[in-house]
Amino acid sequence: MIRIAVCGMGRDRIATLASQAGGDAVETLPLTDFEAANAVKTGTADYYIGACQSGAGGALAVANAILGSASVIRLAGPGGTAPGAEQVREAVQAGRKAFGVVHTQLDAAVPVIVGELIKAVQ
Repeated sequence: MIRIAVCGMGRDRIATLASQAGGDAVETLPLTDFEAANAVKTGTADYYIGACQSGAGGALAVANAILGSASVIRLAGPGGTAPGAEQVREAVQAGRKAFGVVHTQLDAAVPVIVGELIKAVQ
């Protein structure tokens, strides 16, 4: 089972979408950004999905500070498109654990992210 800490704008929506996309393979942990980043650092969670108006600032600032810049990536920003499977796969293969998404693209982005996370651990 993959444990995903979710935080930021639309945290409950992220949790719902992740649970729908992952089914029994995913456990979501709705937390504050500080709690979510610490959960990944301590191993309580495997991954982190955060959302804000830019997909970078509020979504990833604390994760960047706690986990380090090599562990975080913005996957979707305002005016852009939702991340594709290849983009997420490359991020996971590069060791990224924290993903930032603009809150307006949650419905498209979260299922792709969760799908790739599940594939990565199989």
